[in-house]
Amino acid sequence: MSEHSSSSETAEVRRPVLMVCLLVGLAALPDAMIPLALKAGVMDRWGVSPSSAHWFVAASLIGAFVAVPMLRRLQLRFGPGQLVFGAAMVNGLALVALWSPISFSAALSIRVVEGMADIVSLAVLLGLLEAGRQHKAGSRFGPAGLALMLGLASGAVIGGVSAPSIGEGVFLIGAAMCLLLALAAAGWSHPLGLLADRQARVSAAMAKSGRRSSLWPALTFAFGDRAIGAVVSVTATLYLVDELDRSSRFVGAAMGASLAILAIGAWPAGLLADRIGAMPVRVVSVVGYAGAFAALAAAPWMNMTSVLLVLVLLGVAGAGLYPTTLILASRAGGGPVDMGGVHAIGSLGYLVGIIGAGIMMTGDAGAGQYQAVLLFFATGYLLLNIPAVIKISSRVTSPRHEVIGN
Repeated sequence: MSEHSSSSETAEVRRPVLMVCLLVGLAALPDAMIPLALKAGVMDRWGVSPSSAHWFVAASLIGAFVAVPMLRRLQLRFGPGQLVFGAAMVNGLALVALWSPISFSAALSIRVVEGMADIVSLAVLLGLLEAGRQHKAGSRFGPAGLALMLGLASGAVIGGVSAPSIGEGVFLIGAAMCLLLALAAAGWSHPLGLLADRQARVSAAMAKSGRRSSLWPALTFAFGDRAIGAVVSVTATLYLVDELDRSSRFVGAAMGASLAILAIGAWPAGLLADRIGAMPVRVVSVVGYAGAFAALAAAPWMNMTSVLLVLVLLGVAGAGLYPTTLILASRAGGGPVDMGGVHAIGSLGYLVGIIGAGIMMTGDAGAGQYQAVLLFFATGYLLLNIPAVIKISSRVTSPRHEVIGN
């Protein structure tokens, strides 16, 4: 192959990768709106407790976990553009149903359906990003992390600003975002299909080479990241808004700023992982993220500026978590199915985080209960990462030692 042909092939792949990242950002927007709407759109609307609000979030995670076993069959039958389009439409209709006058029990059932549709979109899109050179995985998953986190940050800001005035109307905003995702996926079906074909060839070559890495460390990382992320997005938000009586606008903006910093740092973190290895980036991120998260327990004695600084530190430290998890998962070479498994275990982690925090919050929730939840999850998160870090560190000395080719 000539150098010109190689450059043309790289450009052909890069354009669909950019499209995938944009779709990932769109898919993430509705997810971050709902936690900021729990007070006005769920607790005040249906008159339920903080514990029930956690179950409202958990219902969608149950749906996500149920959907993954169906993913392989769906991928054999439909193209990636078709899957994302269909899942986005189902997700949007579910959000419209949540806006309508229904009971809380009916809303829980609809949340399960919404969670199923949501995981299909993200698993398909992120699975496509395995296509390409393994030692350059950070240059693909870093931008994807940026897009995802910017979507979450924007959703948090939108939810925090709009929820106090429109309540359940936030669900309609989320439905509109799903419609945009569906239209974009339909318009880009052909480029997404080209990337899927290339990813299939790469996976076949990796399987033939016999260089598949273990998937379980990436599964462990995904589980832990999402579990503590659940407590950050739901319990910590309720802690600041409901218990400490901070303005929902301030909390929404602060959480959004934290996620924005995390997003902006994801791309450089991915590039850094390509240069020095994913594990050094991972270890620093885990320690810093857990420390900043634990510091939120001292929020009753902080002013608003101090709380904001802690959330900023949370974003800076967490920038390397998502890209490194996806980079390590991509080394297993299983394509979209492995990515779906990572997101399924991540959803299980989120579910465990939601349920665990909800159980710990049963009864009359006070500042002491919230603080116990924060410190418990920060400690557990550090301990959970240790075995997987040891496993990978014992095998990898350089990111280029696991190059799988094109």
